[in-house]
Amino acid sequence: MTAKKYAACVTGLLFVFITANLIIWHGFTKKFFSGRDLNRLGCIYTTAPETRTKKYSPPHTNFYEGMTGSFDVITIGDSFSNFRDDESYQAYLQEKYGLRVLNFRAKNHCLEDLYILLSTGYVDELHPKMIILESVERSVNGRLGKIEINPPQQAAIIRKNTKSSGVNYSKLFPPLMMQANYKYLGAVYYRIISSERLSKEVYRAELSQNFFTNTGQEDLLLFYHEDLRHIHDTFNADMINRNLNTAAKILHDKNIKLLFLACPDKFDLYYPYIKDTKGRPENPLFPEMLKVSPKHYTFIDSRKILRDALERGEKDLYWLNDTHWSWKGAELVCDEIMRVYN
Repeated sequence: MTAKKYAACVTGLLFVFITANLIIWHGFTKKFFSGRDLNRLGCIYTTAPETRTKKYSPPHTNFYEGMTGSFDVITIGDSFSNFRDDESYQAYLQEKYGLRVLNFRAKNHCLEDLYILLSTGYVDELHPKMIILESVERSVNGRLGKIEINPPQQAAIIRKNTKSSGVNYSKLFPPLMMQANYKYLGAVYYRIISSERLSKEVYRAELSQNFFTNTGQEDLLLFYHEDLRHIHDTFNADMINRNLNTAAKILHDKNIKLLFLACPDKFDLYYPYIKDTKGRPENPLFPEMLKVSPKHYTFIDSRKILRDALERGEKDLYWLNDTHWSWKGAELVCDEIMRVYN
């Protein structure tokens, strides 16, 4: 083959490759990846819910080094506590109840982050009445139930967490196009081999009642594969309780209440309404944490609060296409938090 023919062959292959990617992206993948997390992870299109997003004003304050002043509540947690500022449960606490709320995040680990804030002296300077430690249910045992976590002996370094600026999906060639297309093709494979898998990360199930307001998808449950982690994990409520009690004692000496908030996984929250659980057991976290004692902190039974709402027929407590709760679910939990706060 001559150099000219070789160059023409390579150019032709590149043209076909790029064209195919553009067709897949603009014809299929783009509408998934511009949605919420389960749209992106599951490569699935969902219709719009009747429930609209809700914005609060003013947004809560995020921690920055050198800050001064006082706050009623400090929240420390994962993505549930680091949601969009104007849709966060912290902003609701401010708008509805007039609290000054500060959110702190360093390592995305509620207890370790608390100890960082304590060791640097900021807790003493900010004078909170309550600190809320939050973790999504599927990560509680891994974060707090494996080993005993002790406060650092010296001041820890606060590492900044920067938020992604996002991707402009309107571009002809967005940076993630080929990666997204590859993920979509992988999702097609999972749907061929399993009727309940949308992709490597996302499962689907049918509910016995309509709990979402997305047209044509009212009884569809989408959930993250890590929601099933408890099946192969050994839950250690005693270790979790010990770690939280250690932190609670430190805060009690400073006249600060400690509240622990586990945010339910979707598979666990909607478990009683899943038509076919495939024999999978319920997550033991909430019943086990309710039994363990003594507790020197307040444990919020958020699953009961939200399941009671489901029994009343409430819809869109979580977004159909997201692993996170909606403002409707968050507000119900916050109202219970305020009963403890007061």
